[in-house]
Amino acid sequence: MKVLYTGSAGRMAAVIREGLSSRYERVVLYQRTAASDKLYENEEVVVGDLADLDTLTAAAAGIDAIVHLGGKADESDFAEILDSNIIGTYNVYEAARRAGVRRVVFASSNHVVGFYPAGQPIDEDAPPRPDTHYGASKVYGEALGRLYHDKWGLEVVSVRIGIFRERPTDRRQLALWLSPRDSIQLFARSIEADGIGYVVSYGSSANRDAWWDSTRSWRLLGYQPQDDAADYSSEVPDAPDPQHYGGVFTADDYKGGVW
Repeated sequence: MKVLYTGSAGRMAAVIREGLSSRYERVVLYQRTAASDKLYENEEVVVGDLADLDTLTAAAAGIDAIVHLGGKADESDFAEILDSNIIGTYNVYEAARRAGVRRVVFASSNHVVGFYPAGQPIDEDAPPRPDTHYGASKVYGEALGRLYHDKWGLEVVSVRIGIFRERPTDRRQLALWLSPRDSIQLFARSIEADGIGYVVSYGSSANRDAWWDSTRSWRLLGYQPQDDAADYSSEVPDAPDPQHYGGVFTADDYKGGVW
């Protein structure tokens, strides 16, 4: 299998790349500069921007799966969201179509459903309630994946990533935490699972206090998380419970910078 990562220099990407470093025949890192802290034996760098559809399409030639982790990962002014998360995501799907890529694994976000009340159980069929322009851009990415699946047969897994941390540090993270170990398994299954057409899944560990139910999609992917945020609950300081899934992202004056 041959895999291309966008956003390959990011914090989550670094963990996933290391965890899957010996798993695939060829791995292309599509990034803005040739510099890389560490390359594994099967990795190569293609320098390019998400705005450059032609270069991205060329990089995707011969690739089986694109893991789209690139783009802006927080709220920002709309111009930046537009360039990185809307135009950039369109280019990823369109490059996949043009290059004959079989599957796109799209890194969506819990902020797609950020305005649901904290603790309200939801599953993969819950209508989007984004909490920011960032969250709305992820709704767009999921909808675009649906279009590219229905119209052109592209396989798409949209992973609504919870809160990726070494360990949970607040009460919201007890519900939404995704451990490094589980993130590696989740993305491996999203890349490799058979019988996938279009799937939306929540990306979290097996948290006892989880707010969402992703049983159906986890079964489809064959994902079996091993970690539980409750194991760290004694280390989490007492604080008022959050009002919404999105936490501070739902504040009307939130401009970004809190993760």
